Amino acid sequence: MAQTCKATGGAGLSSTRGYEDTINARISGEINDVESTLPDNIKDRALSVFKSAVSENYPIKDAIEKVQKEALCEIETVFKGQRFKGYIKFEFDMWVVTINVNKFGNGNAQFSAGVGQKKMVCPDPFMGKLSDPNMNR
Repeated sequence: MAQTCKATGGAGLSSTRGYEDTINARISGEINDVESTLPDNIKDRALSVFKSAVSENYPIKDAIEKVQKEALCEIETVFKGQRFKGYIKFEFDMWVVTINVNKFGNGNAQFSAGVGQKKMVCPDPFMGKLSDPNMNR
């Protein structure tokens, strides 16, 4: 009987379950914070598109795709022939969604996205401060 490869033995559909669950989740609630390095007009357009996708109860992956198609496509015309790198980050009570833009001088643009859940940390009752050392970074 052949042995399975130690590096890829656990790969496959079962290892993507957490990813699939995350991108197919739906966000509820209001946006707490928006952080961005995009120009103001594109940032405002991306924010309104993302809010409408959340209010229409889109899954996270569809909301990200909608922002990329309807708002971030303007970067190609605004920065025609120029290099541009930027991002926009939406923070909710439980979710953080980041969309990155990497536009090259030759006209090609590359988008990437990151999705994560916020981890709530309880204050340490004995020390009087938050118990997570990375909280203020």
